[in-house]
Amino acid sequence: MPKQPLKQTISFFGTCTASSNLTLVSKKITTPFKTSVLRASFAPGVERLMTLKFFISPDAEAPTEAEPNGVNILASTGQARYITGDDEFKEFPHELLHEVSNGYLKVYAENADVFDHTVDAQVTIEFFPIDDNEQTN
Repeated sequence: MPKQPLKQTISFFGTCTASSNLTLVSKKITTPFKTSVLRASFAPGVERLMTLKFFISPDAEAPTEAEPNGVNILASTGQARYITGDDEFKEFPHELLHEVSNGYLKVYAENADVFDHTVDAQVTIEFFPIDDNEQTN
């Protein structure tokens, strides 16, 4: 039986149309994990008119009228509950534990611009060690 990986990067990609919201959802994560690194790319011309919020959620719902259920990863300690940018790539370490099985990662985009914008984000997670991942010497 293959061993559970220790770390994975989950990619989110889509288009948030003008003056709308979009929720992108990962596949179900069945092992307890912690977030490790958040990344987002903002194309030229976005002019900080689109914000991205990252969530750990108990369900696969993808609402467009309101934020998804769950924990906003950036709200735990930061001043801002979102990231934004223009013609830049942002990457930063950020740990948040999800100590139960069965959860989803979500990226929630809010586009306040009159133009459509691409959502391009990644979340790296690390799985909590399980018995068959233990190293032997």
